[in-house]
Amino acid sequence: MKRTALSTAILLATSPALADTPDTNDAQTLETVQVTASRIAQTVDETLASVTIIDREEIERLQPQQFTDLLEGRAGVETSQNSAFGKSTSVFTRGSSSGHTLLLVDGVRMGSATGGGASWQFLPPEEIERVEIVRGPRTSIYGSDAIGGVVQVFTREGRKGPPKVNAFVGGGSFNTWETGVGVAGGTDNTNYSFSVSHFDTDGINVQDGVGDEDRDGYDNTSLATKVSHRLDNGVEVFGSVLYSEGRTEFDGTEDETDFRHAALRAGLRVPVTPLWDTEVSVSHSRDENDNFSEGVFSSRFDTKRIGVDWRNDLEITDRVYLIAGIDAYEDRVDSTTDYVEESRYNVGAYSVVQVGLGRHDLEGSLRYDDNEQFGDKVTGQVAWGMQATNILRLRASYGTAFNAPTFNQLYWPGSGDPELQAEESETAEIGLRASFDKGYLDASIFQSRVEKMIPVWPPENVDEARISGLELEGGYERYDWISRASLTLLNAEDRETGNELPRRSPVTARFDLDRQFQSFAVGGSVIAKSRSYNDASNEERLSGYGLLNLRASYRLSSEWRLEASVQNVFDRDYVVARNSWDGVDYNQPGRAAFLKLRYQQR
Repeated sequence: MKRTALSTAILLATSPALADTPDTNDAQTLETVQVTASRIAQTVDETLASVTIIDREEIERLQPQQFTDLLEGRAGVETSQNSAFGKSTSVFTRGSSSGHTLLLVDGVRMGSATGGGASWQFLPPEEIERVEIVRGPRTSIYGSDAIGGVVQVFTREGRKGPPKVNAFVGGGSFNTWETGVGVAGGTDNTNYSFSVSHFDTDGINVQDGVGDEDRDGYDNTSLATKVSHRLDNGVEVFGSVLYSEGRTEFDGTEDETDFRHAALRAGLRVPVTPLWDTEVSVSHSRDENDNFSEGVFSSRFDTKRIGVDWRNDLEITDRVYLIAGIDAYEDRVDSTTDYVEESRYNVGAYSVVQVGLGRHDLEGSLRYDDNEQFGDKVTGQVAWGMQATNILRLRASYGTAFNAPTFNQLYWPGSGDPELQAEESETAEIGLRASFDKGYLDASIFQSRVEKMIPVWPPENVDEARISGLELEGGYERYDWISRASLTLLNAEDRETGNELPRRSPVTARFDLDRQFQSFAVGGSVIAKSRSYNDASNEERLSGYGLLNLRASYRLSSEWRLEASVQNVFDRDYVVARNSWDGVDYNQPGRAAFLKLRYQQR
């Protein structure tokens, strides 16, 4: 990796504006480059981690109604939703807990300090340029919450050129309506992007026989903006914002939530020498929920997180690279629940070293965290890779990670335990990747051991889990055909009881196939999951299922395109989660159709 790659690493990792809705060549270039695995810009073929990239071209091709539509069935990834459209969502990466996958939005750490985990359900697909999924521990680079992996979302971007407008309007089943507009462009020194979107649906009835029998709706208004400006001396100033707010309805004692979900970041990037770049940034994230019962305010659970990051990128020699930095953040909780503590800080120091030796590549990372609640923690990771042949690359890695207890687990009145320790893990992985003309195949085998688990309520460090699995992922593009497939075999076991961890399916699979016929395109996705258990005691069995989704698009002109999709074509009745308190299933949508008209100025 030359000096230009070092600059690209910082540029991508901090997500300044690079490109608006990409054309085919741009999409192929972005699809092969990732920065989340090690904070260094590498192609997916070069990285020593298991990585999946979803670019803007694929997002538009798949026509998702929810962000989880992009994740479900990907290699090593499984989701669980308490019904559809803005309802509570869990993401299980490699069988780890829902709070063990770190969500980053343009480099900003997201999540709730009270409940743990991120609000995946509020991410607007129309504001997203690219998604990077890194499977396996990344705590030694990013700190807590990354036992299972990291998902980084990059918002829409701009590039050099005159302002270009994009817009869309659509609607469909469940009285669903959506609309949005944006503009992106740039000059020699400045790139910018700005867009807004709105999504509104009556939804479906979340639970039968609980509360009223009306549909439980959802609306989300989102704004995204990104700008960067390079001064004559090479110093670059950048900033990004993603903000969403709206309301989601559900069944229960509390039946509505007003939410605000935001990620803000600004910084300064300085080329100190030709081989050393330094960057300082500040960030602010919000995960706020105000709950209502029959229109009357009931409770509040708001998290505000303020962070700072100083990182340095150095090219020591032609194939030796070093990234070192310090980051710190403080969680502040504003809640109607009387927590003993309402804030805590975390300060971390990290380093990543990459060394190339002929056909071999070595990578090591080390991180020290000082957390106000649980004290000091040191984590590390080592990885090796070898270019065995022109098309085959081998890799192996070992890493440690931890996950800090939530405020609910620590301080919930009457049942929290302030003496809880952080969950800890060790993970080993071996994998290979074959890259050939127009296609690739990636396979990995992994095993994780998670100690001091907190799987029960009242919370306590009691269990140990052992999670092992096989992941297969491949893709092929030929003669206007685009195909992608993934398969995950998983064994996630609670070592104390011998039971399977709840809501983890032993087998998940996904297959996407699309065909372009000049101005017309058709495609479909098959998503399948085997049975799982809703509870830790494995008494509530959830049946497996398979879904077929179909889609089509027609290019009316160079700037106008009409899109249509049918979800759950065979109208399958399926369940992914059950309310453990009342024993009632969370409903999922039946057959649904959607239509969208899209405009992209060229």
